[in-house]
Amino acid sequence: MTSSAPGLVVDARLLKFSQGSVMALTALAFVLQFTPLAILAAICLGISAIAPQISPFRLLYRLVLVPLHIFTPKRVEDDPAPHRFAQAIGTVFMVASVVALSAHASVAGWALDLIVFVLSGINFTVGFCAGCFVYYHLGRLGLMPRVRYVGDFHWRGV
Repeated sequence: MTSSAPGLVVDARLLKFSQGSVMALTALAFVLQFTPLAILAAICLGISAIAPQISPFRLLYRLVLVPLHIFTPKRVEDDPAPHRFAQAIGTVFMVASVVALSAHASVAGWALDLIVFVLSGINFTVGFCAGCFVYYHLGRLGLMPRVRYVGDFHWRGV
């Protein structure tokens, strides 16, 4: 199955805001050793992946930050599916983190939290989305819809 980016649009600033929010939640959870923040990160990522229209990040961005002119939308042609896939992977890692923390496996739990922090930080700072990278490679193997771009490979996070 092949899909292409033309005609598909994402808000690049919403994606950056979401990545920054995930970084903040996971960092605070780790620094404070406060499991409820890890739970909140898991919930927010899960909603973002499953029902992006009601994502807490999107609602805060669209209902508060954009009207206050803190951010202005920047729509770019891109397929939102790889980004949702990346959020789903983040959700899995954060749920595993919470499960480990609940089972008193603190080292494993906080390590998983830090993995999400680092990967969202890499995406936020240099634009490389590891979840998108996995999505595209699964597409090449026929396990996900294949996204075709000019040059046939696109990994730039927006």
